This record gives sequence, C-alpha cells and structure tokens, in this order.
Amino acid sequence: MRMTERTKTRRIVLLSNSFDEQYDSVRGEEIPPTLAIEKRRRLLQCLELATGCPIIVLSSPPKASKRRLPRWLPPVETRFDNYPQFICANWDIPKLRVPLSWLFYALHVVRHTRDDDIILIDNYEILYVIAVWAVRFRRRVRFVLDYEDGRHLIDKGVYFVMSRQAEVLGRPLLTAALVAAPALQKRLPPQLPVELVPGFYVPLSDSNRSHPSNNGLRFLYSGSLDKTRGVDLLLAAVELLPPSGWQLHITGAGELEEQVRKSAQNSTQRVLFHGKLPAKRYEQLLCECHVGLNCQRTSDPISEVTFPSKIFSYLGSGLVVLSSRASSVPSICAEACFYYDEETPSNLARAMRQLMEDFPNLQEKAKQRAAIMDKYSLAGTSSRLRSLFRRAKLA
Repeated sequence: MRMTERTKTRRIVLLSNSFDEQYDSVRGEEIPPTLAIEKRRRLLQCLELATGCPIIVLSSPPKASKRRLPRWLPPVETRFDNYPQFICANWDIPKLRVPLSWLFYALHVVRHTRDDDIILIDNYEILYVIAVWAVRFRRRVRFVLDYEDGRHLIDKGVYFVMSRQAEVLGRPLLTAALVAAPALQKRLPPQLPVELVPGFYVPLSDSNRSHPSNNGLRFLYSGSLDKTRGVDLLLAAVELLPPSGWQLHITGAGELEEQVRKSAQNSTQRVLFHGKLPAKRYEQLLCECHVGLNCQRTSDPISEVTFPSKIFSYLGSGLVVLSSRASSVPSICAEACFYYDEETPSNLARAMRQLMEDFPNLQEKAKQRAAIMDKYSLAGTSSRLRSLFRRAKLA
C-alpha cells in the first residue's frame, strides 16, 4: 500500500489529558489548568504536516478543583484546538477516582482506536500505559512516546513508583520517541528512533514590538516562582542593578510568590509582579519587553529531565534571551541566547547590566538568531518528524 493510500485510513491518536477552553466551557466547573497547551497544539500541527494523517485526542476527565462531593462525569466529545477530542466517563469520587479512571480510560481507548493507528503517548503515565497494553491485545497499532517531562525520575512517593512501573511496562512497546530534553534519550532503548522536540520557534510580527524608552530596558521572567528556577537568585540580583534604566516584569505562581510580591512592593516600580496572566495578556506583555530571563539552576535535578519551553516563547516574540546553562539550553539554542556561567546574584546582575549597555547592538543579531532556531520552526520540525517516521517505518 502506497503512503498516500495509507494516510487515508491511518490516524494519529494522542493519549493526553491536555484541555483547552473548549472543554472548560463544557465541563461547567473549575478544573486545574493544563500546562504547555500551546506546545501541544504546535506538536499536533507539525505531526499533521509531517504525516498527512488525521488526528484525534483521547482523554480522561480531570478532577474538579474545588468540588469534593462525588459526581458522575459522562463521556464528552469536544475539541482540542482544531482536533476532535473524546473524554471518557468516570466517577469523580475521592480516593477512587484514579483507579476507576484506569478502567474507564482503557475501555475508552480500545473503543476509539482501530487497526493501523499510530498511538502517541503523552509521557510515561500509568493511565496511558495500562490503556496501550489493553489496545495492544485488540488492535494492530504502533506506539510513539512524546517524552515531554521526566519529573517522575526525581519525584518521590507513590507517583514515583507508579511512573517507574509505567516506564518499565511502556518501553518495550515503543516504535519511536520524541524527547524534550537530550538527557531523556538515555531512558529509552538504544536503537529506538528518536527526535529532539524541545519546543517550537514561531516568530511573531515585529510591528508591535516595543523599544527601550525612558523607563529603560524591560526584563521579563515568566514561569514557576521557586528556587529551582532561580527566582530567589533573580530577586537578589536586582538589588545589585543601578537605580534606573531597567524594569523587571514577573509572571507566574509558586512557593516564592509572596517574596516576589514583597519585592515588587518595595521596588518603586522597578519590579512589577503580574501573577498568572491570560494567554492574550501574556502575549501582549512579551511584546512590551526586551529581554527574557531563564534562571533555572544547573544543580537542580529537574534540569536533567525537562527543558524550559519559555525560551521558545521569548525567542519567538523577538526578545533577547539571557539564560543559565541548565537543561542543555546551549546545546539546543547555541548562540541564539546569551549565557551566564556562575549562578550567583552578582554574576547574574553583571550579565543583566551588560545587556543594558549593549542592547542596541544586540537587536541587529535577530536574523542570526532566527537562522539558528529554524530547525525548531513549524516547517523545520515537521521535516524532522517526517524523517523520524520514515526511519521508524511508520510512513
């Protein structure tokens, strides 16, 4: 069967609990927000471009954020971005919701898959691995892992145990894998076809970009507010900056949120804390700033198992990026970013001051940054995924 004929019947079936506002409106109650929605959308676009296959998303309903009383959640058909999304039924009952979801979801995945499908697994999660083993005995399908997050390698407790079991059970089924960080490839079979997909470089129009004004250079930090991401280091560094010529905008939430809030209150408008922003307001803030900061600590174990996708948001919005060397950022982004080595407040402050002095010259290197990041554009990623599918004999 020729490839053009096969793609008429073959589908990509994503097993993921990513939800967007379309499911939020259907659910009718508050649910925890889904992280990295935009990255998941971009991946599905690239897979569609690379393979020509239709895509569907199979999910299990998340628990409610506030409700604690049991509730029957019926199956729902909605959409994730432009792709059909089917959410299985479940009894949302405290302490029983998780094991019941394993049963309902496995039946759901078997029901909605068919022979010749490519099953894309969103990380090593026990929920998905149970489902793919159920499918394996009923359908002739192939499995691809989207290894986005290796937090289970450093977490402790029950989640750590279940994720390790999911990894052991899931690894033998894989035909290919996408990895978000180079270190994650070490957790996969040596001969498995693998492609690095840390994020997506999607440059925005430069027409709405801000330029330095009387308020000086505007720095932006976005993400989790914790020591792992070096937020305490950043707050100490701004104390060493000159009294004028800069502003620091911070968005996000986390354990250091109160410390960030106090720093903003005491800074006479030099540090501005925005909390968690809606997507459109965040995009606007990106266009209003000049330098994006990634202060993640190299010494933290999480730097070996994740990649800070905020860097792609920064670069795509035209920001100059100042980053630590954690999570293999230099090996991925090369000279598209500027780096500081010694992770101390004084060294970070020195690097920020240097950017303040050199910024007019740095803007001229935007085209060079774009050329470096082209392999992570939608077209570049689609081309690399097309090659991966051929190597794995999925095309």
